[in-house]
Amino acid sequence: MIRLFLSFLLFVLTLGAAEGPRSVTATLQNVDKEYATIDIGNLPIGASGIVIHRYNDSHRAIVASAAITASDASGTKIHLLPYHGLVQPKLPTIKTKPQNGDTVILGYLYDRVLPIVPNQKSLEKAKAEFPHLTLVHPDLFAAELSKVKEPLPRKRHFRRMCEKMHLGLVMFMFQDGTDFIDCISWKKVGHADVASVDEKEFKAPFFHRFESIPSAFFDWSDYTMNDFDRYYKKVEKK
Repeated sequence: MIRLFLSFLLFVLTLGAAEGPRSVTATLQNVDKEYATIDIGNLPIGASGIVIHRYNDSHRAIVASAAITASDASGTKIHLLPYHGLVQPKLPTIKTKPQNGDTVILGYLYDRVLPIVPNQKSLEKAKAEFPHLTLVHPDLFAAELSKVKEPLPRKRHFRRMCEKMHLGLVMFMFQDGTDFIDCISWKKVGHADVASVDEKEFKAPFFHRFESIPSAFFDWSDYTMNDFDRYYKKVEKK
């Protein structure tokens, strides 16, 4: 699995017209409890990743998550967080703390994305414009919302889906382009000039192939969505 992580190291955490955020690798420096720095600057605030500690030539392990809190031309500050991506209650927890010299991969799992789009044509466009990304079909997210009987997704639903499906980004396709939201920090880490298609025609709450997403039997809340872009731009800011 580590080899899979390292296969992303040649990418740069940047955003082209139709590329999407990519990942970058660096070496931790100035580790002080929950914070550290790297000598690469001008990276998106909120971009998250993992920290890998090397024990010897054949043994490595993920020891923490990481999220960018500040970045300028001189370097980047990183917040070190517990890693919950591979929870196994029957296995012992790794006690190693991040150290100077550990490898940090920012943009971890940024190739696995949940696309939230207004209609099928927009999903087809996303697949064509972002061929290097694995777009998890929104039917899976609709199924999760159906289980909890909440037809309009909130930030907590997206984060739960990201953790369950091992996703790095949520992608919202709007009339003015596509935003990429980091699953851990819930910060916008990129924007591409790829607009939705037939923006006035959308299936609420996003494109999926189910007839509908049910609400709880005794829930009389109004789940009407009149404006796709307005709703999800509010979700982005929460």
